[in-house]
Amino acid sequence: MSRTNVYRDGKVHVMERKCVTCIYRPGNLMHLEPGRKDGMQADAIRDEGVIPCHQTIHGRREQESVCRGFFDVAKHEGLLAVAERLDIIEFTPCEE
Repeated sequence: MSRTNVYRDGKVHVMERKCVTCIYRPGNLMHLEPGRKDGMQADAIRDEGVIPCHQTIHGRREQESVCRGFFDVAKHEGLLAVAERLDIIEFTPCEE
């Protein structure tokens, strides 16, 4: 499981909407191998992790946020469900 900093300041940071090249948008905008997104999603849910938004990783931002597409699919799973019940989700604006 990868390390992220989506949990900080007592909040789980989630993108407020899907970014323009979100892997959860139709059309494979990130040119992933067939089944890659589904595998990443299954691994993250199994490991009680998340998929961070690719626009917030690799030094593009100082702080990472959960991919909104992943959140929409997995918000009723594991720790995301707990975070939502505890009202510790903070939505992060998208930069275009």
